[in-house]
Amino acid sequence: MLWLALKTLFHEKIRLAITLIGITVSAVLVLVQVAIYLGSMGNATAIIRHTDADLWVTSRNIQTFDFALPFSEEVIDRVRAMREVARAGKILLAYGNLKLPDGGLEQVQMIGYNPDTGLGAPWSMRVGRAVDVKGGNFMILDESAEPRLGRLSIGSNWELDFANKPQSFKLVGLSQGIRSFTTSPIVFMDYNALSAWMADVGWPGQTAFIVAKLRPGADASRVAAALRRVLPDNDVLTREGFIAKSVEYWTIETGLGMAFFLTALLATVIGGSIVGQTIYASTIEHLREFGTLKAIGARNGEIYQIIFSQAVIGAIAGYGLATAIVLSAEGALQRAGVPFYLSPALFGALFVVLLLACLGSAYFSVGKIRTLDPVSVFKG
Repeated sequence: MLWLALKTLFHEKIRLAITLIGITVSAVLVLVQVAIYLGSMGNATAIIRHTDADLWVTSRNIQTFDFALPFSEEVIDRVRAMREVARAGKILLAYGNLKLPDGGLEQVQMIGYNPDTGLGAPWSMRVGRAVDVKGGNFMILDESAEPRLGRLSIGSNWELDFANKPQSFKLVGLSQGIRSFTTSPIVFMDYNALSAWMADVGWPGQTAFIVAKLRPGADASRVAAALRRVLPDNDVLTREGFIAKSVEYWTIETGLGMAFFLTALLATVIGGSIVGQTIYASTIEHLREFGTLKAIGARNGEIYQIIFSQAVIGAIAGYGLATAIVLSAEGALQRAGVPFYLSPALFGALFVVLLLACLGSAYFSVGKIRTLDPVSVFKG
């Protein structure tokens, strides 16, 4: 019956074109919305995911990496005292302003890390090494910030202002693909340089995160629970827990995820409805032909195959066009700074969702065939 489904579809070329346009636009919208959402969540959790640590100690009640508050560095001694902890380190986070060549200012997210251990360091370098920030006012910027900051030349000096205490930093490296959810460019620097700067403005001996790597075989959840008992003024999160908390915050508490979800859901419903409406109209127009098929012995199931085959063909063709459009636009979107994440699993999952929507919509046409009396074909 597949040949009959194809023949019916291509016999009405204008209707087929309208169907494919509707499915394609719907699928493009779904793919773009989900890809941007996943890309945004990837940026929001990038530092957590790429830091080789099992536990994160933070100030109380922070929701995500970007909103850290300082607390005493001395907490690290109690973390290191746990026998399950193999090593622990500190990461600083602060916001400052970078002076641009034209005299303007750009807010940046400053991350201080230990260049010897690499905890919190940039994990993908295009130019230079993460260790190059060691021992002075040196910094690394991500190449994605160039459209906002201007040309990033290795060896150039930039003025950073933190709490009205400006300092000059030398650019010694460029990372790639490292962006924050807040869209503020990330400046990586030596932990000691940022810590001394914070001390100058009245925050001595402070850190933003303590990260711990556990010994083999240690249970992260159990160690986290033990640390919470000895650190009542801090939150202790497993790596997975911190990632989940960050995603939950940006998705639910800010309403961002719901906006993406509703848009994607609406697009899926629209795409499925277009297919269903087209197939339903086609079914009504061809009731006499379907009645004839039943009169000469065709079973309902065989006619159902024609209807559902049309839905499947429409979904495959429309989604294929949408995939080609999205893939061709991916590079331009990423160069424009849009967080965008695509994967084969994403394409597969969204195709299944769209296919089910199309099949569900086509199901309404089946009712007409189920109740169709072949004898009515030969009346009047």
